[in-house]
Amino acid sequence: QGREHIKRLVVLVGDIIDLECQLLEASLPLSEIRWTFDGKPQQSENFHMETNKDGDVFVDDHLIFIITEKMGASTVSCEYSKGRYADRVGAELHVHTLEIEARKEVCELGEGDIRMVFKETNGSRSTRGSANVPGRIKAKISNITNVRSEDIRVNETEYSLYLPIARVKNNEQILPIQPRYTMDGSVTDSLCGSAGTNSGVFIVIGIMIAVLAVTN
Repeated sequence: QGREHIKRLVVLVGDIIDLECQLLEASLPLSEIRWTFDGKPQQSENFHMETNKDGDVFVDDHLIFIITEKMGASTVSCEYSKGRYADRVGAELHVHTLEIEARKEVCELGEGDIRMVFKETNGSRSTRGSANVPGRIKAKISNITNVRSEDIRVNETEYSLYLPIARVKNNEQILPIQPRYTMDGSVTDSLCGSAGTNSGVFIVIGIMIAVLAVTN
């Protein structure tokens, strides 16, 4: 009998995702744990298998990838089937981008506020009727910016806030998100049009999406 479960995964461009899939109490010979990305087979990493004294097999498998803007609405799945047993768990990606809007006056003075706008990509599936997606992206934004969740303004799938320019410049967690910069409405290569750098803090986000319990 087949089962299917889909979870919503709220992410930012540049996030490094480590999805974990576990297989419990299986028996040898094993069937293959299959990872797919929008239905296309993927090569997993860090496959680990153990057998206890009763002969039960425990498997732990990982799929690691970096979030890009084009992954909005994509689904990553872990599947296992053997005989009449089948189970599939998927993660539906809700990808968010960042736009940083500056004013020339603020850039020249080096003082004042910068507007930051986090947007869910057009490709991502609608979050209407789902309270957990907005709450989770606000929590991520709050963690990056140190702004309280209640101070983040929400307009449908956009989340905005203001930060002093110095805090934006010194925040190493912003650059990996690959923000789009503008100054007085014109696109720039970096904040205030200054030369950018490739430094930044990259964090691997480990997420358990599946525990497949097999009845022998």
